[in-house]
Amino acid sequence: MFEAIKLLVGVVSLIMVYRTITGNCNKYLAFAICAIWLRYFLSAFHTITYPPLVAGFSINALGSIGVAGLGLLLIPTAVFTLKKLFPFYVFFIAITVSGFVNMQIPGTINVLVKWCYFLVLAGALFLSIRSQGQNETFKKLLVAFFMPVLLQVLSIVLGHAKATEADGSTSYVGGYNHEAAFSMIIVSFVFVVGLTERNAIRFRTSLFTLSIFLLVLVNYRTAILTILPIAAVFYFTLVEQRLRPSQKAPVLTIVTMFIVTAFMVLSFTMRERFADVGLLVSNLDIIFKAPIYFSESEKDIMSARVFIWSQYIDAFANANLLNQLVGFGPDSWKGVFAKYAHNTYVSNLYEYGILGFTAFIFMCAYCLLQALKIANKGLSKIVAFSIVGFLIMNMATMPLWNIEGLVFFAILIGVVFSTATPKKLAVSKVHARKINHEVREVI
Repeated sequence: MFEAIKLLVGVVSLIMVYRTITGNCNKYLAFAICAIWLRYFLSAFHTITYPPLVAGFSINALGSIGVAGLGLLLIPTAVFTLKKLFPFYVFFIAITVSGFVNMQIPGTINVLVKWCYFLVLAGALFLSIRSQGQNETFKKLLVAFFMPVLLQVLSIVLGHAKATEADGSTSYVGGYNHEAAFSMIIVSFVFVVGLTERNAIRFRTSLFTLSIFLLVLVNYRTAILTILPIAAVFYFTLVEQRLRPSQKAPVLTIVTMFIVTAFMVLSFTMRERFADVGLLVSNLDIIFKAPIYFSESEKDIMSARVFIWSQYIDAFANANLLNQLVGFGPDSWKGVFAKYAHNTYVSNLYEYGILGFTAFIFMCAYCLLQALKIANKGLSKIVAFSIVGFLIMNMATMPLWNIEGLVFFAILIGVVFSTATPKKLAVSKVHARKINHEVREVI
């Protein structure tokens, strides 16, 4: 029955997307909306779109390859030569070097295609924000989230839940395959709503609050930790904008106390889900313990994540110098470990070595620095805290491993570069002559 509901909601969402992109919508925003909607639509029917179909590629994978290819044709070359993308290219080069040194060619292609998807989506959003503004861009982008959000609401109403944890807790993921990927959809939705200005959409605060509630019901711990700083900044800024200077000090103090109290209440109600987090924080040295020395109880900490990390770290520590330097190659964990690393930093260290790990940290630090340079202080806070929350999330899961996580990162980076870069692209005269009249007007 729920599959039929998915199809119906999918058709309705397609009609809404069509009406949005045929209205006052630039072609770059139309591309971003269609790309995100297509991913969420295909992922909803995971029993059909996940299994390999052609040459080992699934329908989902073919869709991502198609979006990446179309984006490369649509986005002007000048966008990809932005100096601010240099840290990303350094990381991509580290991935490529690791892949070819270890002859992990299929894994290298797979990873680079995902990052290409990220680049074209971030570029499209960059151009759209420069053309129509951030508010108009994100107000229209919300239509891409209609299907997954409505499906989650319907799954709650109809009691269509997914049992995910040994403690008996359940996740409401709208019929999607896994709460990790679905949580990134809701995190992206929270972020987009939070970036729209006051009075831009009706019931903005209520919609934001609903999205937080939906994320809690996804029941994915790392995603909840990611969104907490974003939510705190949103509500704090919401109250601050309504106050006169003389009222700010006492009222904001009360608001801060209320936010802290709400956080404590949430922590208490979900104490069983977060108990392992406190245990890990108080015993950080366990991460570096060799896996053979783990007791049975220690193997269960954070749903066995800590035990998995120790396996990767131990393999890296005992590797030869070349592998420690460039890693074992993209997707090299397959056939070696039973599960992926569940930690982006640990995974990058194992797969891309010290060079790749350093390049990734440099890329993340650069993005955070650019967010802090945004002139609009309110926006700067939201974006900077979003990056911090996202980096924290990567400590216990791997959102950049799936397209849903890359969609969120692309939205984030699209905002950072469109608001933190000069109004003229930093390109040479040779590249500038290649930009057509329409693109020059946009930029």
